[in-house]
Amino acid sequence: MSDLPRSTSKIQPPKTAQAHPEPEDRCLRCGRPTPAGTSLCEADNPGAIKSPSATQVHGTILVGVVAGFLIFGLLARFAVSGAGPFEAEIQGRAPRADGAAEVVVRVLNAGTAPAAATCRVTRDGVPRQEDLTFRTERLAAGATVQVTRTLPVPQAGDPAFDVSRVTVACT
Repeated sequence: MSDLPRSTSKIQPPKTAQAHPEPEDRCLRCGRPTPAGTSLCEADNPGAIKSPSATQVHGTILVGVVAGFLIFGLLARFAVSGAGPFEAEIQGRAPRADGAAEVVVRVLNAGTAPAAATCRVTRDGVPRQEDLTFRTERLAAGATVQVTRTLPVPQAGDPAFDVSRVTVACT
């Protein structure tokens, strides 16, 4: 047998870093490490003033978004105030041999400010995706413009234009 001395001490595992170190944040101003949940270090926050809660932050953002929508709405209201209403009527109608039709539209700006009108010509007063839409040039308050437009040839399966039923509406 061997004459080696037996060790009676327990075997200790080598010392290593902690398996789960303390979480840490960084100072928002200088970048120094801070305890978890602390946004400023002691040098930048000597009074240890608490940072706002998540509810306060989200509430502030919500108030900002709502205020932005209100301001945008007011600006839009002032931008279009006095524009229109527009009165539109068909002055002339003529069918063409290829199935299309020509219309002459008179548009009046009955508002108090200059504006351009967006007009829709329908085949029978019922709005459809394929209706002809156009914009007039900017009309002074009380001004009138006369516009001639050609309605496109109906697609296969669509009825031909009955020029007596063609209508126009402008906004």
